[in-house]
Amino acid sequence: MPRVIALICIALLALTMSIAATTEDPVDAQSFYTLVAGDEDPATLVAHMGVTAGDPFREILFWNPQVHDVYGLVAGMRLRIPGTGARPAFPAFSTDFSQWRAIASHTTRFVNSPPERVANIVNAANWINNFFNDFHHPYVLPRDSVSLNWLLGDISIANGYVWGHAIGTEDGALVDIPAIGGGICQLPSTIFPAVMKAGLDVTTRYNHSYYPYFWWGYPEGFGWDATIQPPWTDFVWRNLYDYPVRLFMRADLENWTLTAEVWAPPQVAPYATQIDGPYLVSAGRLVPTASAGWVWWSSTTVITQNTVLDGRTVSRSFWSTYGRDPNWSTQRY
Repeated sequence: MPRVIALICIALLALTMSIAATTEDPVDAQSFYTLVAGDEDPATLVAHMGVTAGDPFREILFWNPQVHDVYGLVAGMRLRIPGTGARPAFPAFSTDFSQWRAIASHTTRFVNSPPERVANIVNAANWINNFFNDFHHPYVLPRDSVSLNWLLGDISIANGYVWGHAIGTEDGALVDIPAIGGGICQLPSTIFPAVMKAGLDVTTRYNHSYYPYFWWGYPEGFGWDATIQPPWTDFVWRNLYDYPVRLFMRADLENWTLTAEVWAPPQVAPYATQIDGPYLVSAGRLVPTASAGWVWWSSTTVITQNTVLDGRTVSRSFWSTYGRDPNWSTQRY
């Protein structure tokens, strides 16, 4: 009899182990979501995962540090649901900023810009540097996004900006109009190429209504400018590294240049990134804008960022459509 009981116990134990091996852990089942068709769209994914707090897609990325290629989400992929279990941690990094290094930079020029425009450029650059020099927010966290409008604050006289000129419309035509902070678009037009070169993710970008004449003659060509018009248009980029990054702006008043630098801790290995373009789209052909000369008429350009993320080359093209330059005959700003 004892032998029979022992055999029954062994059989029950084997059955229990078999059931356990084929049944998903309830905690695991509640902590993860398996993507279905359509979840490559962030809005759809957020709705299916039921995330509502703050910036929902950013929360999903915070809780899934294994995801770098945010454009490679496919059905069958499993993501941790924010707020379930312990939040995974990103790798440790050096907080000694003297050890950080620039992983990308870009320089633009403001030669012969009027004093008020230069004043606004310098003031906006200082606002960005002062933001990152504040110990409350010294960098952009992994998977976090940053708005340039937010960095610059209120574009007002009280914040050090002065009257300049901006692009507006009059009777449906593009014209120059007086504006407080006129000229600050030099900032997004310098930061945009820098963050692209760094392999960062540009999520919101607008080009100018026309390509201002003071940009002509750049050796790299035209077509990777960016504009802001708070609070309506913004420039936003996302950090897809596992480590924080920060911006630093340099305004050189002797050489009339503005440089944007992306800095990162020594632990960062920059993503392999290649910039293709910018090109002028003309009669079905792609003409490098560096050799296109002065194109004052309506035109279309494209520039593409190719970045290797999670073993896949992610290509993102940024198109620009410009109207006719209203100052082409007078070259005034």
